[in-house]
Amino acid sequence: MILVNFEKQLPSFLLKAAMMIEGRETAILWGPSGAGKTTILNCIAGLVDPDRGEIHVEGKTVFSPEKGIRLPPQERKVGFVFQNFALFPHMTAEENVAFAMPRGERGEARAFLERFRIAPLSHRRPAELSGGERQRLALARALAIRPKVLLLDEPFNALDRRTRDETYSEFLALRASIDMSVILVTHDRSEAELLGTRIYELRDGEVTE
Repeated sequence: MILVNFEKQLPSFLLKAAMMIEGRETAILWGPSGAGKTTILNCIAGLVDPDRGEIHVEGKTVFSPEKGIRLPPQERKVGFVFQNFALFPHMTAEENVAFAMPRGERGEARAFLERFRIAPLSHRRPAELSGGERQRLALARALAIRPKVLLLDEPFNALDRRTRDETYSEFLALRASIDMSVILVTHDRSEAELLGTRIYELRDGEVTE
């Protein structure tokens, strides 16, 4: 379960986020560009601090100024697929995945590549991969940390229409196989309805279901 209730002052408006995602739900955070969707993900992941409020992940408080709690990102067990994938350009595909894993488990990186059918590309760098392959690599890296929660920031936005349709099916298959809550950000309503079990709309600084 993810429980979010916080406020964050952005340059042009006050962002108020209140959400509850239970069990294996895929919650979609939908709204126009600039509405604050990525900021909410960054706050959950610990990359940005809210001004006030609390964030709980799987029953654990990860942010609460009143309780003096502010866990760093690496202690939140949150997998994050960034909009531009944020892969390390100088590392191979296998090295990108291994880097996210505890030192003693890095020998298992190839297994995550195999899960996403990109093991034959293990020695290629991100620039040598297609958009769909980079997306699968980013998902492999996010899951390699064995997260309790998976956050995806417009993960299909950089893909062409054909590749996007293919990866929708791949995502739905992946979603059925993982036991965790997922929050996926999009500005595409049809994508939200296709992929989500619950849709939150973010508009005028507030989240509504």
